Amino acid sequence: MITRMEHPNATLYRRTAQAFRDGNMEALRDLIADDIAWHVPGANRMAGEVRGREALFVWFGRLREVTGGTFTLEEHDVLGNAEHVIALSLMGAVRDGIPISVQVISVFHYREGRQHERWFHPVDLTAWDRMFA
Repeated sequence: MITRMEHPNATLYRRTAQAFRDGNMEALRDLIADDIAWHVPGANRMAGEVRGREALFVWFGRLREVTGGTFTLEEHDVLGNAEHVIALSLMGAVRDGIPISVQVISVFHYREGRQHERWFHPVDLTAWDRMFA
């Protein structure tokens, strides 16, 4: 059996995801760059470009509102190197009493130990849009 060490950027992503789940904004400030850019696909009220850490924190608040605080994030696997992290995740929420879950591939740029950019690639864009309707 071969045991490999996880790349530090993959570990940083896991810390960021856990800080998000915990609502730990102080930790998120340390893990996310001031000039962060998130690219959120879809035809829903959460879609679009999110630029800047403060704008992202506002987006997090909207995410909680839109999903009634039911949004969940679970990592299936995380891969990283010196510039990129790929996270295979399951994201979900309850809408109108119905649980919705979507497998999402996220691609990140990391520099100097901080997340600088993120692209979301949901496997089912229709379910993604329904989750944020």
